[in-house]
Amino acid sequence: MTVVILNVAAKGYGQLVTLSGKNIPVEKALNAVRKQTNFIAAYSREVLAAAKPVTIDVRNMPLEEFMRLLVKDQPLKFKIQNNTIFITENPLPAPVSVTTAPYIATEISGTLVHAQTNQPLEGATVHIVGQKIIAAADANGRFSIKAEIGDVLMITFVGFTTKEVKITSTNVGIITLEPFTSRLSEVVINKGYYTESQRLSTGSVTRVTSKIIEQQPVTNVLQALQGRMPGVSVVQNNGYPGASIDVQVRGVNSLLRTSQPLYIVDGVPFLSDAINAQTGNVLNGANGPTSPLNSINPADIESVEVLKDGDATAIYGSRGANGVILITTKKGRAGKTRIDMNLNTGMSQVAHFAPTLNTEEFLAIRKQGFKNSNITPTTANAQDLLVWDQHAYTNFQKLLIGNTANFTDASVSVSGGDDRTNFLLGGTFHKETTVYYLDKSYKRGAANLSINHSSFDRKFKLAFSAMYLADNNTLAIEDLTSRAYQLAPNFPLYNPDGSLYWSTDFFSQNPLGVMMRTNRNKSSNLNSSLNLSYTPVKGLEFKTLLGFGRSDMDQVQLTPQSSQDQVNSTNAARAAFVYSYTNNYIIEPQVSYTKTIGAHHFSGLVGGSWQYRMSRQPYYTIASDFTSDDFIENLASAASIFTRSSSTDYKFASVFARLNYVYNDRYVVNGIFRRDGSSRFGPSSRFGNFGSVGAAWLFTEESFFKNRLKWLSSGKLRGSYGITGSDNIGNYAYLDSYSTTSYVFNGVTGLVPSRIANSDYRWEQTDKLEGALELGFLDDKLQLTAAYYSNITSNQLISYTVSTQAGFSNYQANLPADVQNKGWEISLNTVNLRNKYFSWTSNFNFSANKNKLKAFPNLQKTSYYTSYVVGNPVSSVYLYKYAGYDPATDLPIVADLNNDKAITFGLQAIGRGDRYYAGTTYPDFFGGLTNTLSYKNFTLDFTFQFVKQKGRSLGSAMTYPPGFSYNFSRDVLEDYLADGGPGQRHILAAYSAAANNYFGSDATWVDASFVRLKNLSFSYDFSPSLLKRARINQARLFMQAQNLFTLTSYKGFDPESRGTSLPPLRTLSAGFKLSL
Repeated sequence: MTVVILNVAAKGYGQLVTLSGKNIPVEKALNAVRKQTNFIAAYSREVLAAAKPVTIDVRNMPLEEFMRLLVKDQPLKFKIQNNTIFITENPLPAPVSVTTAPYIATEISGTLVHAQTNQPLEGATVHIVGQKIIAAADANGRFSIKAEIGDVLMITFVGFTTKEVKITSTNVGIITLEPFTSRLSEVVINKGYYTESQRLSTGSVTRVTSKIIEQQPVTNVLQALQGRMPGVSVVQNNGYPGASIDVQVRGVNSLLRTSQPLYIVDGVPFLSDAINAQTGNVLNGANGPTSPLNSINPADIESVEVLKDGDATAIYGSRGANGVILITTKKGRAGKTRIDMNLNTGMSQVAHFAPTLNTEEFLAIRKQGFKNSNITPTTANAQDLLVWDQHAYTNFQKLLIGNTANFTDASVSVSGGDDRTNFLLGGTFHKETTVYYLDKSYKRGAANLSINHSSFDRKFKLAFSAMYLADNNTLAIEDLTSRAYQLAPNFPLYNPDGSLYWSTDFFSQNPLGVMMRTNRNKSSNLNSSLNLSYTPVKGLEFKTLLGFGRSDMDQVQLTPQSSQDQVNSTNAARAAFVYSYTNNYIIEPQVSYTKTIGAHHFSGLVGGSWQYRMSRQPYYTIASDFTSDDFIENLASAASIFTRSSSTDYKFASVFARLNYVYNDRYVVNGIFRRDGSSRFGPSSRFGNFGSVGAAWLFTEESFFKNRLKWLSSGKLRGSYGITGSDNIGNYAYLDSYSTTSYVFNGVTGLVPSRIANSDYRWEQTDKLEGALELGFLDDKLQLTAAYYSNITSNQLISYTVSTQAGFSNYQANLPADVQNKGWEISLNTVNLRNKYFSWTSNFNFSANKNKLKAFPNLQKTSYYTSYVVGNPVSSVYLYKYAGYDPATDLPIVADLNNDKAITFGLQAIGRGDRYYAGTTYPDFFGGLTNTLSYKNFTLDFTFQFVKQKGRSLGSAMTYPPGFSYNFSRDVLEDYLADGGPGQRHILAAYSAAANNYFGSDATWVDASFVRLKNLSFSYDFSPSLLKRARINQARLFMQAQNLFTLTSYKGFDPESRGTSLPPLRTLSAGFKLSL
């Protein structure tokens, strides 16, 4: 009797076969192959006559692998050419007479799961090596097969690496298969509400994994993205611990230049604004606004995906205009209980200083400045010449920011469980000091928990994750870099009695007084989510996300009287006390359904989202005039106290839907719709509609390409158009609002109007258009993606300035301005060499974005007329035109571009001044090159980051010319001398309008391009055979470096941060990773 079960749908990548049955004649199996793949078998009946029937149970097996299985132990062999399978005779070797023990088979069972997602691998094939017995895993990943103890199981599945397991018991337990990621079809990308294979994706998504993140000694995961993602600009403006990082995805969309993307952590929106900024009252220290993303330990992150185009971001509707960054934390995996430990310790230093004048050089310039200015030096205006030691010298950069910062990162996690319930529990600790003169510290500790559970029938699933972080930091109240650069080299820090020295010169303030001021921050952050799902029938899933987050920050800033200048003014002790917190709630129910009918695959989802954010600042207290520095934290001893509180609420509600259709694994259409409502808009314009449509054609699946271009392994054309938006404005701007005053009448504090209401402003809108070509060559050993995009943001949400007679300076409104961003992105991934002992892979990415104000009707009637010019970038830089020097004075001069016989500050393009368009602060292009080389157990990984840009020189930070009472770099002096007359009469000891114009001219607009060795990682993995005896799963030693060296012509601290803020630091570290 012959029983045959056939599935005639050809699914997956390439030609796949699904066949199940007992005692199937080979000819009948070949007919099934023809129906499913359109491949015709050519054979003679005489050849098949000697073949034996087969018992087989496979699902979605590649054609060539299926044929090898079919002819195994048969007198047959095959060859596939074009669309034909040639079957010929292959005589079996003569049997050898050997006496063997009888084969005693028993029932062997186990479970097959995805090594990364822990999902069951339904349809994975299991067969016994050397036998013809075959089985397949069911919907729960379970299988059962007749075998003998000692046999070897071979497990195969489309998109996964084949694995062999020796049978040692009747239950082999959980077997994990690793995805084979060299082909686009096997790369699964996260798009927030759904996942899909990169091969069938119609949108633009870039991804980095934990493997890349772990190779970098960073405290903020955003730093790990630098130089690794096309279209994503990541700039570290300050090297101080906890400082914020600017991220822009495909340019600046808003006239307000607020283009921060939306952050989603484990499905829950994450606030990227500083915690204390969410209520409007802010205390900043040397690091500026503290980035909440510092609260996420990079070691806890599994992957980061960046959604860029309309197709990828439209599912997030109004919040996707500036891109979406999805952060997925590590989760538990099935298997034996595992303990992972990681320790990393290192040091950081300023990589490059700006060489300033020594005492002799500085005093010579000062004397010449007084001479040229016809000013007589006195003890009041020239203390550096007449009071201070003329031979004293202090390198204030080395003293104030030249120390070594030390850091330690330690983490431990425990994970394990079975295929139904698994967990991960971990904790981390980070401590970091600064490069400042007096040691300050940045400390944080974190704990994370992940639990996954499913019912016996796998219909119900639960996933819970939570992260909690607390930090307690004492940091500087001010960035000392500017003082370290400008302080005179012979400035005395102390009086003879050991007290701090204060000068009558306003430009010579004592930096040690600043270091006596305290900036204490205590903050905590909780982010949790619960995912519940139920699958009543195959393909249909009901799912709900419940999320809660809380952020707290308690700040104390103390400015003792002893830390302040007591010579030029009498300053009393001051103290500030601020406490802020934010609660964030989200509920997102969803229904999804997938169905395959022959060559047609449908998937869709419908869902909703409700979010409520409550921000409170119970107190913002400023106290001064304390009786003594000893009582500075006792409010009762303050003569003056100002206190206020504030609160805001934000609500957001949405419905969304997605429909995806795939035909024959080569034609893809994806449609998304979302309707959002925001409490930031008035009742008449509270809701907005957004959506997208995307399509892709996998042209290498066509027979023309498949049969003729063997070297082209994959090819896809895709395009998308989407509409997203923004409600990135303050709360309650559509309402009249009032604030308290310092005036009290009859014991009642007064109220005054603080804002004009406007209930008619509407959603800002961004239209996104993209086309892309994705190619894979030589079995995808070389993968190339080229994308072109054009985004236009309209209906700009900005403040509209009104006449002061109205009693207010501005109100919230829409302006009819269109901002365009367009550009190219190219990424290239290559497998250069791979053999048994050595591998070398490379990744290259390149991005070029052009930004401009495309239209602004009636611009001349707005206050923005003096800031923007249609046709120029939003981030334009307008400068005077340097025009040489005046022979009569040796002073540098700038051009009178509007020919009005005067130098005026306005814009030349609108006829109101002499400043012309010099360029933009946004890079011309940027990218990175990463190489990974592995030899046996050694791995070397390094990334070069490159940026082509212009920027303001260090000289642009100067207001007064050389000759004044502060120091400056030799490069600034050389440029200034070269741009003035030969008599050097432009060195002055007094303010000069000509010098001020010079430093505001294009003479200080310089090339700030750079190539940087951003990251270097070298590691050694101990041999598994060696570790097995010690019962250790994995052991790795590693060394890492960040910002190792920079090639640039920029003359300053750093071409990335520019100016006089603390630059990104060079970091060296070493550590180990151990798994038990």
